[in-house]
Amino acid sequence: MLTIRRIAGLALAVLSGWLLWQGLEGVLMMTSRGSSLAQAVDLLNGWRFLAAGVAIIGGLMAAAGIRFGATVSLTGTLLFAALAAAFILAGTDSSLWMDEVIGAAGMIVLTGILLFIRRS
Repeated sequence: MLTIRRIAGLALAVLSGWLLWQGLEGVLMMTSRGSSLAQAVDLLNGWRFLAAGVAIIGGLMAAAGIRFGATVSLTGTLLFAALAAAFILAGTDSSLWMDEVIGAAGMIVLTGILLFIRRS
């Protein structure tokens, strides 16, 4: 039976996977145009991969009912929200960070569900 926590965990894993894929697409595009992998994976891409990866693991842990899944999800969500804040504070164009902000907002909501809905 799928509980709200399991659904939220799966949704968080899917959303985080989509955000991870977006970052990977950018790296693939840069490398296909002749950039080296070291140039394509800069600090922000690495940050994005780490944050989304941790959130995926946490979401899957929560969906599986494994202890501390919500805590791991919170770590990934906070890292991703900090990434979005870093884009905004750096003064970049909104077209570059809008996906991060929307993704971080969704991750915050789903992580809130994981943290505040009791396990059954």
